[in-house]
Amino acid sequence: MKKIILFLSISVGCLAIGKNKDYSNYHMSINKAEELFFVHKQVDSALYYYDQVFNDYDFIFVKDLINAAQIAAFSNRPYQHYIEQGFEHGLKINHLKEYQLLKKIYTNSSKNKKLLEVYDINRKKYLNKIDFKYLDLIYKLAIKDQQNKHSKSSNSTYRKQVYEITQSIKDSIKKRGFPGDRMIGISDSTIFKEINKPHKDLYNQRKQDKRLWYMISDEKYLNAKHTMVIFLHNPCSYHKYKDLLYTEMLKGNIHPRDIGLLHDHVYSYRQTMRAGCDNKKNQVYQLNEFANYPKDIILEKTNEMRKELFIVSIDVDKRKKEYEKAYGFKLFSGFWNCR
Repeated sequence: MKKIILFLSISVGCLAIGKNKDYSNYHMSINKAEELFFVHKQVDSALYYYDQVFNDYDFIFVKDLINAAQIAAFSNRPYQHYIEQGFEHGLKINHLKEYQLLKKIYTNSSKNKKLLEVYDINRKKYLNKIDFKYLDLIYKLAIKDQQNKHSKSSNSTYRKQVYEITQSIKDSIKKRGFPGDRMIGISDSTIFKEINKPHKDLYNQRKQDKRLWYMISDEKYLNAKHTMVIFLHNPCSYHKYKDLLYTEMLKGNIHPRDIGLLHDHVYSYRQTMRAGCDNKKNQVYQLNEFANYPKDIILEKTNEMRKELFIVSIDVDKRKKEYEKAYGFKLFSGFWNCR
């Protein structure tokens, strides 16, 4: 009997350890939910897929919980539970004021004792999951990157400095994982203050250099902004680290749309700076609103690439934008909104 109990304990333990590892299924389910609602207008089926994902995975991207909450609120379905789960992944009550469909819960939050109690509990869970040493490293590297940018050195020297920084992060990724939402949390202006180390918050670190007055946390992006900034400053970051980024995506450490953004950002640089980046004509994800894309993009190829990286089709994104314009949704989070 003891052997059976031991076997079952080991089996359950193995299931727990093995659970939530492959995020390709996560993203495919989220994509299915978006297609069901925005294309086929099937509310309950869409929420079913969201609920299944949110129950099956230990880490959830906040943007997905926010989108599910907006869909539920718009469709007169219960939605506060999505907000409450969001608190465990970095969402703040103040973030809700940026979402027209969720403003009611923000406006009434001071009177909602249950919501405030859940926020306090889940906020502590969130803070306990963050690698603050890693976050501090990213802050320091982001500040160093901006200081290098302000120096009087040549563009080629700055590009070399950027490469050195991304290479150092590459080494950290191999040891710790990609410093994205899951590892270091979403952008937060006072997160170190919450663990009694306010001197390590971004503002308190960068204010020592007056040239960096513009560096802010930009909490509106709901993602780890400064990691993305560093990688975007390396024109060839996608080409140099694509295999590593893909592996980290499967672990849930970086979102597919962030990878697509890095891929497309090469088109925001001059042709001479794209040397060695292996960018192939017409092969883009169409996720970077600042990129100068080729004029003869092949839509079928873009959708094919998106599918391979577990990103919804152009058509679904188009429908989402229509819902934003017509009904006040806000559906694109992430750095530069990853359009």
